Amino acid sequence: MSADRPLVLGPNQFLIGYQPQREWAWLIATAFFLGKVGAGLFLISYFSDFDLGALAGVLIVGIGKTTAHLLYLGRPLRFLRAVAGWRTSWISRGIIAMGIFVPCGLVYVAPYLGISFVPDGVASAFGVVALVAAAVVMVYDGFVLKASRGVPLWDSYLMPVLVLFYALLGGVTLTLTLEVLEGETTTARLDWLQVALLALNLVLIAIVVLNAQVRHAAAQYGSTLLTRGPLGWLFLAGAVGVGLAGTLVLVGIAISTGSDTALVLGSITDLAGHFFVFFSILRAGLHPPIRPLPLRRPAAAAGV
Repeated sequence: MSADRPLVLGPNQFLIGYQPQREWAWLIATAFFLGKVGAGLFLISYFSDFDLGALAGVLIVGIGKTTAHLLYLGRPLRFLRAVAGWRTSWISRGIIAMGIFVPCGLVYVAPYLGISFVPDGVASAFGVVALVAAAVVMVYDGFVLKASRGVPLWDSYLMPVLVLFYALLGGVTLTLTLEVLEGETTTARLDWLQVALLALNLVLIAIVVLNAQVRHAAAQYGSTLLTRGPLGWLFLAGAVGVGLAGTLVLVGIAISTGSDTALVLGSITDLAGHFFVFFSILRAGLHPPIRPLPLRRPAAAAGV
C-alpha cells in the first residue's frame, strides 16, 4: 500500500466509546492536594507573619507532595528527568518551582527555628524568592490539566483559576487552624476571607460543570459523571456538600460564637472536600472516542 494513501476501514471499524483516563488517580490527587494547601499555607502565613504556618507549608510541599510524586513515578531518576522540558512543560516548571521553594522557604524560617547564623536580612531575601516559587507551585497543577488536550474536560483555563482559589482557601484554612492549635488569637480578616473563598469556590465549581456542558462531547459526559452515579456522590456530597457548604456553615458558627471547635471541624471538612474535588475531576477525565478515517474510493474506481 502506498505510504501516502490512508488505510481504508469499514464502517464503524475500530470505533470505541469514551475512554476514562487511568493514569492519574489518588496519588496524583494527593500530590495536587498537598502542593496547593502547602504552598497556599506558606503564602498566607508569609503575609500574616505567622512563622509556624510558613514552616508547615514548606514541609507539606517538601515532604508530602514530593513523596506522592516519587511514589507515582516509581524511580527518583524519572523525577529528575522531568525537569528537562521546562521550556514547554508545566510539569517541569512546577518541579523546578518546588526545588526553589523548599530550600528558600527553609532559609526564611531559619530564625524561627533558632538557627542564629542566618541573618534576618538574608532570611527575608530568601523569603521573597520562596514566595514567588510558592505562587508557581500553587497554580502549576491547573496549567498541567489545561495542557492535557486529550482530555477535553481539563482543557480549560478554568482549571488554573480553580486551582488558585482552592490553594488560597486551603492556605487560609490551615493558617487559622494552626493559630488555634498554637493558642494564638485567630486573625479576624482571615475568617472573613475564608468565607469569601468558600463562596467563590462554590460558584467556580458550578461554572466548571456548566461550562463543560457547552464544550466538547467528552467534556459534557465528564461533567455528567461529576453529578451522577458513584462519582457524583463523591463530588456533590463530598466536595460540594461537605467541603464547601458544610465548611461554610461551620465557619459561620465559629465567627458568630467564637468556637474554636467549630473552626477546627470546618478545617477538617474543607480539607476533605479539597481532596475530593480534584480526585473527582481527575477520575471524570475522558478521552474522546477513536473514530475511523473517512472512507476513500480505490484509485481505479475513482477513474484515476
